[in-house]
Amino acid sequence: MAVHDDCKLKFLELKAKRTYRFIVYKIEEQQKQVVVEKLGEPGQSHDDFAASLPADECRYAIFDFDFVTAENCQKSKIFFVAWSPDTARVRSKMIYASSKDRFKRELDGIQVELQATDPTEMDLDANAASGMAVHDDCKLRFLELKAKRTHRFIVYKIEEKQKQVIVEKVGEPIQTYEDFAASLPAEECRYAIYDFDFVTAENCQKSKIFFIAWCPDVAKVRSKMIYASSKDRFKRELDGIQVELQATDPTEMDLDVFKSRVN
Repeated sequence: MAVHDDCKLKFLELKAKRTYRFIVYKIEEQQKQVVVEKLGEPGQSHDDFAASLPADECRYAIFDFDFVTAENCQKSKIFFVAWSPDTARVRSKMIYASSKDRFKRELDGIQVELQATDPTEMDLDANAASGMAVHDDCKLRFLELKAKRTHRFIVYKIEEKQKQVIVEKVGEPIQTYEDFAASLPAEECRYAIYDFDFVTAENCQKSKIFFIAWCPDVAKVRSKMIYASSKDRFKRELDGIQVELQATDPTEMDLDVFKSRVN
């Protein structure tokens, strides 16, 4: 799928000059390219942005979100929204999903990504989560795993009331993949780190550090929004992640998936 030059130009204007509040992009299937469909003026609101997304069709969008941090600092972040309502055509969903990463690479400066199938999944509460704090223990445990292999895995939880990510569980070096999988709650979202050992085709023993965004289908919509919108901010705190997995079901992160991602 090609990307019209105007897509990048308008994004740069939003990023550098804050000329727009939002941009809505549409895939023109016949021309096989992404084009700019709508621009939001700087004075327009989140409600105006939400109203600009069609109820029954997929779109990509950029939203420049202003927020105040816990330290009372005024900041903004550029959100990329992959809008794919449940009522959209299956073919359209497939085209937008398969073209998303290619399109995102054209827009240098995206800070947070949201995938939404319903307006509630991209409301202001979800966006505000981009200011989620990270407890120092999160980084400390990760460094211990990375440098000393003190842990097999780490499970992180977002404490909504404290507005921060904390360490929920740490796995001993001797614990197995099955212990790790069992540590993720069936109906709640989590972040996790797993130190995966494997043998290469040349018979060399190696390991890679996986970051897992665990988001089961049965989790609460609000929880999904908060974890999705805080993920990139949290990942930046953990320097040394080598592979990322997003999983909504145990089969999406079983050992075969791990093995396929290291080869």
